[in-house]
Amino acid sequence: MKLDPPRLPEALTGHFELPDEDEFESCLFTECHMAHERLVAREFRQCVFRRCTITDAILTRATFIDVLFDHCDLSRANFDSALCQRVRFDTCRLSGTDMVQAILRNVSFAGCKADYLNLSEAKLDHASFADCILPEAAIEGVTLKSAEFTACDLTRATLFRTHLNGLDLRTCTLDGLTVNLPDLRGLIVTPLQAMELAKLLGLVVR
Repeated sequence: MKLDPPRLPEALTGHFELPDEDEFESCLFTECHMAHERLVAREFRQCVFRRCTITDAILTRATFIDVLFDHCDLSRANFDSALCQRVRFDTCRLSGTDMVQAILRNVSFAGCKADYLNLSEAKLDHASFADCILPEAAIEGVTLKSAEFTACDLTRATLFRTHLNGLDLRTCTLDGLTVNLPDLRGLIVTPLQAMELAKLLGLVVR
């Protein structure tokens, strides 16, 4: 699947702390400490966050368009109802991060640690997860449109009320996956994974 990457300008204005503004454009935030910041409905366009600490921040209804998060800690950040368009999370920590009802369009997660990530009721339109650690992730009631998971750890992840038709999880770890049986229709898995998922039907495969 081909994603549109963030469209970033060559020249960015550098910041080492977050200015008190509502809209940000063409900014480079380097090693900024934004823990516990309240950034409700803020707008970020063509921005790069590099090695920033954004833990426990409130980013509900925020807008991120053409944004790169590079080696950032976003643990327990609240992105509920946020809009992310052409956004890349590169080697970030997203442990316990909430993205409930978020809209993710052309968004990629690469090499991220995202245990307990909450994507409930989110809309994923052209979204990619590659080499991500996603144990105990909540992927409930999610609308998946052109989404892919490559070499991800989905151990004990929950996929209730999420239609999985056409989704290819052959390269992923699915141990202890929790899912509604009807949603499995059309899911692409390996024979070994199919044997593991058969336990959900009460089958004993010998």
